[in-house]
Amino acid sequence: MSASTPTILPFSLDRLTNQQQVDMDSSDKLKFSKQAPGHQHHSHHQIPSALPSPDDSESDEIEGGTSNGTTISTNNTNETICHGRVKNPEAMVSKSWWKTVFSDQLYLQTDGDVVEDPAITLEEVRLLEGITAIRDILQASTDSSASARTIKVLDLCCGQGRHILQLAELYPALELYGHDQSEFLIQLACSRAAAAAASAASIKDDVPLNTSPTTKKKGAQIQFTVGDCRSIPFSDSTFDLVLVMGNSFGYFSNDKDDEILLTQIHRVLHPGGVVVLDITDGAYQRENYSPRGWEWVDDEMLVCRERWLSEDKKRLVCREVVVKTAQGVIRDQFYQERLYDSGEMGEVLRAAGLKRVDQDEVGEEQKCQGQGDHQVLDLEIKTGKEMSQRGEDLGMMDQRKFVVAVKPVL
Repeated sequence: MSASTPTILPFSLDRLTNQQQVDMDSSDKLKFSKQAPGHQHHSHHQIPSALPSPDDSESDEIEGGTSNGTTISTNNTNETICHGRVKNPEAMVSKSWWKTVFSDQLYLQTDGDVVEDPAITLEEVRLLEGITAIRDILQASTDSSASARTIKVLDLCCGQGRHILQLAELYPALELYGHDQSEFLIQLACSRAAAAAASAASIKDDVPLNTSPTTKKKGAQIQFTVGDCRSIPFSDSTFDLVLVMGNSFGYFSNDKDDEILLTQIHRVLHPGGVVVLDITDGAYQRENYSPRGWEWVDDEMLVCRERWLSEDKKRLVCREVVVKTAQGVIRDQFYQERLYDSGEMGEVLRAAGLKRVDQDEVGEEQKCQGQGDHQVLDLEIKTGKEMSQRGEDLGMMDQRKFVVAVKPVL
């Protein structure tokens, strides 16, 4: 996967962004143009030359696998194909599987009972607010004194922007940034931000969209970018808070890439800044995953899933076969996720220079896990299990946890 120059999509939730930044087409969807090759458009946020880059030689192709004794070869396009019975599921996972899994509307349909439910999103933000270190940062954005500084938050792997848009509504003084590798999901985030901006303007005392922001309360400023999460396109010590929500950590086939991602987060955090990782509960999943499951997405779409532990027991390999009643199989895709337990997460965070938040730094109401006198915050997230409207096969969204760490002040 190459670390190409990201596309930057500035957006203001207070008023529609001017036409030079984002254009609205006839279908009311935001669109943007990728920059010409070689054109550096990082504004004032330049990536340092020493920044570690992802492996440019990483291939998107499946390494090689068999189904019913037949060799499978694919260029990872979304072909309508069913691989049949698979003998080596690990070998069926593309090294960059996320490029296709999150490339279109199907992801939002198959996982929509969790990732497209506003009530679940709000509850997850409320859980964040319950962590003292995060609550302090968010509340600092409400300080209107002359000496107050702008609080900046990065939602890394932000997807369609559900958490960043919720934060924008609750904390309009925040300066918010969303970064994701999926152009499809970022375009959707922009479209939803535009809808939220228009809706907010229509109910704010009938103030027209082109009114100067000095005459009304300033809304949250949001900027979306598209690119590899291992090359975050912002300067050192930019953010007060970095969020990695929605079970978006641990996708890489090499643990070193997870360390690179965390090192990037360390780089862009202010000293004393906080990072929250929303990850699947690895220890729980390793012992309790369901080898097979299925659910009706709607009256005409069925998803069948198979799961296997990897040979080294460190990853859960998943297969998703999507069937439409009138068309048959429309997608057969494989993906995997690293199953980090608490100890392993501590090791990879330390390697990146981040310090786990311990019991003294969180609210008394939060559940902590650990041994001896030193306990670390692993807040259980059961929003999917407890709030899903379908309540069927939740997979790795079933039981998750927040892992919280800080960049030490030297």
